[in-house]
Amino acid sequence: MQPLVSGVFRALCCLVLLANPGVAATLCAAEPVALRVESFTVSPSTQPLVYVQVKNLQTGPYEGTVSIKAPDGWQFSATKRAVSLEPGATGRVSFAVERGIDRQTNSYPIEVAAAGAGKTVVRKQNVATASAPYFKPEIDGDPGDWKDAIPFSFTTGGKKTVISTFWNRRQFLLLVAVEEDKLVGFRSSGGFDAVQVAMSPQETTTGKSPEDEATRFEFLFVAADGGTGGKCFQLAEPGMKLAEGAKTRELQPLLYEKAQVAVGRKGGVTYYECGIPFRPIRGKIRPSEGREFYLSLLVHDPDGTGIRDWGEAVGLWPWQRNRLVWSCFQGAQLGDKPPFDNKTQWGLCASKY
Repeated sequence: MQPLVSGVFRALCCLVLLANPGVAATLCAAEPVALRVESFTVSPSTQPLVYVQVKNLQTGPYEGTVSIKAPDGWQFSATKRAVSLEPGATGRVSFAVERGIDRQTNSYPIEVAAAGAGKTVVRKQNVATASAPYFKPEIDGDPGDWKDAIPFSFTTGGKKTVISTFWNRRQFLLLVAVEEDKLVGFRSSGGFDAVQVAMSPQETTTGKSPEDEATRFEFLFVAADGGTGGKCFQLAEPGMKLAEGAKTRELQPLLYEKAQVAVGRKGGVTYYECGIPFRPIRGKIRPSEGREFYLSLLVHDPDGTGIRDWGEAVGLWPWQRNRLVWSCFQGAQLGDKPPFDNKTQWGLCASKY
C-alpha cells in the first residue's frame, strides 16, 4: 500500500498547490534540486568566486555534491563541493577561479551538475559579468563615451537589448540600447516605451504579501514626447508598502528631477542614458569599489516585443515570478505572467581592464 499512498499524496500536493507555483515547484518537481549560476560581479581575469545557487525541491533533506565546468583555459582551486540542504531550502556554493579568461562578448558558457538523491542534475548557462567600472560619461543620449563599460546583451523576440553601467562618487549610470522598430515616447494614455530599473542592497529579499515593505529603489526612464529628451519617475523606495507599488498610479506626481536622462535613437536602436544620484540611496547602497548589490531591469516595448525581462535572461527559476516585484503605473502593459524577481547580482569595480 505504501507506493499507492505516496502516489496519492504527491498527486494531491500537485493539485492543491497549483495556486502556489513556488511551493508546487518544490514538491512536484521531477528533479531533486534546481541549479543556477549567478552573474559574475567582477571580470573572470580578476579571479572571482563563482556562486551557484542550489534549491532542494524535495520534501526531505538533500545530500550531494555540486561540480563545475568552465570554458577552456580556466582553472579552479576545486571543481567539486559538498552540499547539504533542508527540505525546500536554497543554498549557495562557491568556486574560486584561479585562472579565468575575459571574453569581449561577455558571455561565458558554464556547466554545473548536482549529484545526489540517486540522480545527477545538469544545468548549462551563458553567464555574464554584471559590473560597473568607474567613469563619468556625458548624459547626452550618445553611446560614444561608453567604450570602457562591460556591456552584455540578451535577445527577446528577435530584438537585442544591450546594457552597460558605470559609477562614480556622485552617480550610478546606465546605458540601455534597445533594438526596436520605432520609439513611442511618454504619453498620458496608452502604452509607451520605457526602461524600468530596480536597485536593492545585498542580502535583501522581496516580500510576498501586499503588506510587506519594499526593499528596492525603483525608477522608470522614458523618452519625453517621442523626442531626444528624457524623464525619470521614482516608483518605489525601501519601506514603501508593496501594495502601493501594485496600484496603477499616475506618473506625473512621481517625477524624479534629481536623475539625469537623455534618449537618442540611431539605426533602429533607442539609447536610454541615465544617471541616478547616489546621495539619496547612499544609506542603503554606498558607492565604493568592490561593492555588491542587486539590480535588474525591464524593457517596455508594447508595440513590439512586449516586456523584456533581465531576470529571465539570467535564468531565474520559474517560481521566482511575483506580482509585487515590480511597480505598476498608468500605461504599463506587464502581460499575463508576472515579471521575474529584481534581485540579480551586480558589482562596482575600478575598471574593466
